[in-house]
Amino acid sequence: MWFNYQIAFFLSQQIHLMELSLLWTVIKFGAMSALPIACWILFFQKQNPEKNRFVFWTFLAGMFAVLPIKAYEKIWDVSVLYFEHINMFEYISNIINWPSFPRIFSFIIVSALVAVSMFLVIALIMFLVEVFCTKGNTTRRFKKKFLNIAESPFIFITVGAVFGISAYFLSEFFPSKVWFFVVVGMLEEFVKYLMLRFADEDRITSVSDAISFAIIIALGFAFIENIIYLARFWESANGDMASFSAFYLLRSSVSVIAHVCFSAILGYFYGIARFSTEIYKEESRKNQHPVLRWMHKIFHVKGSVLFHEEKLLEGMLLAIIAHAIFNSFLELGQIIFIFPFLFILFALILKLLHRKSTHIRRGLWLQDVAPRK
Repeated sequence: MWFNYQIAFFLSQQIHLMELSLLWTVIKFGAMSALPIACWILFFQKQNPEKNRFVFWTFLAGMFAVLPIKAYEKIWDVSVLYFEHINMFEYISNIINWPSFPRIFSFIIVSALVAVSMFLVIALIMFLVEVFCTKGNTTRRFKKKFLNIAESPFIFITVGAVFGISAYFLSEFFPSKVWFFVVVGMLEEFVKYLMLRFADEDRITSVSDAISFAIIIALGFAFIENIIYLARFWESANGDMASFSAFYLLRSSVSVIAHVCFSAILGYFYGIARFSTEIYKEESRKNQHPVLRWMHKIFHVKGSVLFHEEKLLEGMLLAIIAHAIFNSFLELGQIIFIFPFLFILFALILKLLHRKSTHIRRGLWLQDVAPRK
């Protein structure tokens, strides 16, 4: 009896020490990650100021964006329906190694399962957050938001089809690592996009708002990701402060800027899609988008609807491709290409933020859903 008590006491002490160690790790690397992230938030707030409470809410959503990806990593070996697993990396690898149309079809179906699952998990997370953090008729407001965002899984499925077919025809031209990073980009950009919409769907009144909130989502995501990577690297560095310092600077600058750029690209195109009716009407007067007008006549689908879907798909594809290019350069150690690549993207983002047309206030009818105070 006494021996059992000693064992139980010893185990409880070990668990307590492990909890304290984990807490200290989170605090330590969280503080290290927070400083550069705070600097980036201040920088972008000067470029296009948003209300502090909106910034906090959006940053929090960005932090939560890591959760569904980590959850997916834990369960992707689980069988679902007729599939032995739902690991998208394995399915695209199969397309590359043994190209066939059934394997493309399997990749698309698994993409659909992942998209719907991610959408529902994020919807649940954000609903719970809104219930505890906001006042008023949360259920009614969230239901409208949910229905507006329900199109999102179809965008991911379309992207899955595009890259699945591309892998089939282009596998000989690009190494397998590139396609691995394409899937990484698909997952991360889709999750950040969902968080952007659930967090700020009713707060965006201009394209510049969409860019700014997308950037803040990216900073929240990078904050948690940096904590994880810094903790892992410190454990493997065995006290080598020189290598850890170099890694810290790389994560705090290059990786954060990369996330910002990828999300800002998608944020820009989402902003255009968000106000597609107004923007398409304005641009149609200038005889732009002749293909969409032709498709409208043939298929009897509103040109603004086609324009909306085109811009969402365009933004998602460009963000994923930029993400894959960056990760490929990083994996191959081509630092000499990373800096000019990010410099061009970053300069483009700043240009978009300062372009007058992106600051035009649109969609003010949203005020009857959630008035800006």
